[in-house]
Amino acid sequence: MNDKKWKIPHMAGAKQLVPNKRQPKRIDLHVVKRLIKLLYYNARIKKTKIATKCNLGYDKCVLYLNWLEMMDLIDRETDADGFETIVLSERGNDFYKRNLNDN
Repeated sequence: MNDKKWKIPHMAGAKQLVPNKRQPKRIDLHVVKRLIKLLYYNARIKKTKIATKCNLGYDKCVLYLNWLEMMDLIDRETDADGFETIVLSERGNDFYKRNLNDN
């Protein structure tokens, strides 16, 4: 049997084959709606509080927040204490007003 081992040289600045950020397998639009509504009415909120108020596990909440950031619906900011806070972007505000506003 011929056992060959493949060696990949380490290259500085080379793209990884597997990205670090995980993606949700399926997007639940009810969860997205809850997140956007929460962020519309509560500006500059921490990720843990978002997960608690939306009744999500922290890991799943982070996956959805990464997806929302990729869709340019939220922005991440740093507060005075150095904690990361999440705010709805301009596009997120427009999305809420067009699609989720109950008026």
